[in-house]
Amino acid sequence: MEITIRIDELNNKLKSKFFIVILSNEENLKKCIENNIAGFPETDNGIWAYLDINEGDYVSFYYNGRIFNLYKVEKKLIPEYYRKSNNSIGNEKYDPVPLNNGDKWRAIITRKGNIYFPYRLTLKLLEKTDFLTSLVFKSGFERFGINLIPRVSLKKSHFQLSLNDINKIFGIESLSVSLRSFTLKDFVEVFSKNKDINKEKFSVENIVDKEIFLQTLIKRILEASIYKYKEAIFDKISFDNDSFEFFSEQTVYGGEADIVIANNSENIAFIEVKNGIILKKNGEFTRIGSEAYNQVKSYQDIIDPNKK
Repeated sequence: MEITIRIDELNNKLKSKFFIVILSNEENLKKCIENNIAGFPETDNGIWAYLDINEGDYVSFYYNGRIFNLYKVEKKLIPEYYRKSNNSIGNEKYDPVPLNNGDKWRAIITRKGNIYFPYRLTLKLLEKTDFLTSLVFKSGFERFGINLIPRVSLKKSHFQLSLNDINKIFGIESLSVSLRSFTLKDFVEVFSKNKDINKEKFSVENIVDKEIFLQTLIKRILEASIYKYKEAIFDKISFDNDSFEFFSEQTVYGGEADIVIANNSENIAFIEVKNGIILKKNGEFTRIGSEAYNQVKSYQDIIDPNKK
């Protein structure tokens, strides 16, 4: 199946989402809370988180088994100091670009150098938490726990929950959901920082070197063009615009799906994103048998007859 989408067809509004931002450093957590800001490092997972989270989305911090506060993202930005990629890694113990109160985040120390936090979100505090115990294994938070445990072990920077989980965690029933137009502005900013890219002719080819970046772009395109896909894929499902949520990597049925589309909290589609060929011309997987098959066996096969 091949579906071509023009930019003027990406007109379905993108709905607010809820993300947990994972911190492994208590010192940096305190500075995030004091300054109403989040920052992501110059790593694949850090860039992925920055691209996945948008203005108008909701975020909470996670550290040591606890959730801290609920915020709404007011702005995404890359400080001018980091517009050149070689400034994102250095020898200083603390990030060179200070926060609002003059504090600086402690850098991530690696053998290749100290990694700083060029990808930033300015936040508006909505709800302060007073949780005294871990939420991970609490009754009613099964979805939270099953996604948290494998992803933290893989050192992910963020993961996504349903908007309904905001009510479970914070008791907020009436939630303001922002609707935003489709944009590639953040993709252009991130990848023109690291590559010689023509901003007027930005294309998918500029980001396919990493699957996680590609899946974030595809998730955004799917959400903005859902009605174009409805007839082809969702013809048996009755839905309205407000009932849909689009999730990044979710733990489902003992595995992980790159993108999950849910309708009124019920998963209806699992999508596996690849940035290379996974089938030979004879229909065999290019990966070693069971590894590839187990990854996609529960998905509906929409691969075209020519095995492209």
